[in-house]
Order: sequence, then structure tokens, then C-alpha cells
Amino acid sequence: MPRISVILPVHNRERCVAAAIDSVLAQNFADFELVVVDDGSSDSSAAVVAGFADPRVRLIRLARNGGGNAARNAGIRAARAPLIAFLDSDDAFLPDKLSAVVAEFERRPELDVLVDSYVVQYPDGRPEQQRRNPAIEGAAFVEALFERRLWKATPAISARTAAVVRAGLFDEELRRRQDFEFLARAARVAHCAASDRSLWIKRWSPEAISAQSGVYIDATIAVCRKHPEFFADPRFYHGLARDVARQMSRLMRGGEWRAAARDVVRLRREFGTAATVRLIRVGWREANVRKRAKAARLAASPPGAGEADRAEQSRALPRS
Repeated sequence: MPRISVILPVHNRERCVAAAIDSVLAQNFADFELVVVDDGSSDSSAAVVAGFADPRVRLIRLARNGGGNAARNAGIRAARAPLIAFLDSDDAFLPDKLSAVVAEFERRPELDVLVDSYVVQYPDGRPEQQRRNPAIEGAAFVEALFERRLWKATPAISARTAAVVRAGLFDEELRRRQDFEFLARAARVAHCAASDRSLWIKRWSPEAISAQSGVYIDATIAVCRKHPEFFADPRFYHGLARDVARQMSRLMRGGEWRAAARDVVRLRREFGTAATVRLIRVGWREANVRKRAKAARLAASPPGAGEADRAEQSRALPRS
């Protein structure tokens, strides 16, 4: 039995899935299985995966496209290892990802879920950016999660298989924010921690689901229904407000005024007019406070330092 299973869902990614698989096979830790779940692809993605002769690569083919979460859940159910890690088909592991994850879980028997840090790479020549989390756990992890102070894309998540099952796997109804929603459930039944060690590469693409704004507010509303504390708890409300403000900013900067109006209507139907106005107002205020604080830090930094922060600050948005 392998010591860790890597779950990799793929749908019509024939051009990039081989690079993701190569990054797993290049690990400095060999005792793993890679479970690639082809989510009803209509291109040659499955054939690309089948072309790998390494016996650690397992291909599962789903008859129809059920979405990334359904594919992840199929991989989880097929996993044979006591630990699980996740990878998306357009991302890559750094060579020490699995060795670091396995060592951390073996060193800490009380740990159930780990969220590590990562590097973002852009195809347009922008400098790569570090998404570094604080090293926290327990109650501090939960607060940081809801206050939106964690970078927690799905490939950042590793967990004991039993804890993933106990949390209820991924919500197959969600098209976005599945990482946040899963961690919110996991934190209720498992000991969760975050690490400041960068272990993988997120390759930003306009084709990625995370770059598509059309379903963001719907997913946010669904998360609030499943986790009402996100809206009701004063400790977490400001994180929700920043999320809403960020979405409005994205749409308006892109000239998507109708989409912004549509999202406001959806928020009003869910929370009411006054609460929606307050959400946006609080979010914008906090975004501006953070923008000014970051600008002050950059102004005080030595010449040439913080170029990645400057690139991020220029967008003036909180994290997703």
C-alpha cells in the first residue's frame, strides 16, 4: 500500500496534464500512487494519461462530466493510502511536496488536515508571487479561514484519508469555492493546520475555473447557506465582505457592469437590500485600508525589495 495518494482530476486538458503528472513522478519521495480521474473528457486527455508507463499512475475514467468535485471524490474513494494530496491538471508539485507532507503527518499524529503555501506563475511575464500562509492551527486556523487570511487552493490541501471521509468529501454541487467549503466542514471534525512552506506551483490561466467570475457569487451564497456563521459571526463577517467587494471590483474593472448588477440582485435576494449595501461598503473600506497599509510597507522597504508585492498591490484586491 502506498503511503500517500495524489488525486488529479482532468477534463479536456490534453495540453497540460502531462506536465502535472511529470511533476508528481519527479518527486524526491517515491512511495505514492497518482490517481488521475478523467472527468468525461472529449479530447485525448485520457490517452495522454494512459501513455505513462509508470505503475504508480492509475487512470479512472468517468462516463460523463460531473465536475471537478465529483472527480475528486471518485479519486478519494479509489485511493489506497492513509494520506491524500490533491493536484489540478494545470498546476505542478515542487520536488519536495510529497516528502514534506508525509514527514509532517508522521511527525504530528494529531494532525488531520494540512494547508501549505505555494507560488503563482503567470503566462504573461508578470513576476511570480508567493502565496505564503501563516503557520497556525486549531482555532487560529478556523479564524484565519473565515477571515480570508489563508491561501487555500485545493492543491494546497493534504489530509488523512479518514479525515476527508469524516468531513464528507467535496461538495459536488459547488463549481467554485470547494476548497473553502471543504475546509470549513473539515475544521468541525478534524485538527487542521497551515504551513508557511511553499510546496507547489499554481499556473494562472484565464481558462481556469478560479479565473471565471460568473459563478462566484452563487458559490458564495451557497457557502453562506451551508455555513451561516460566515455571515452571522462578527469575527468572520469582514472576510465575507471582502469577498463580495473583490467580486464587484473584478467585474467593474473588467467593464462587466451587467454581471455586477446581476450579482447585486442575487445578494439582495439572499440577504436583503440593507445587508447587501453594508457588505459592499464594509468590503470596500477594508480593501482600501489594506491597500494603504501595503503601500506604506512597500514605501518603507529597501530599494528593489518587494517587487512581487508591488505587482499584487497594484491590483488592490483581497485574496480569493
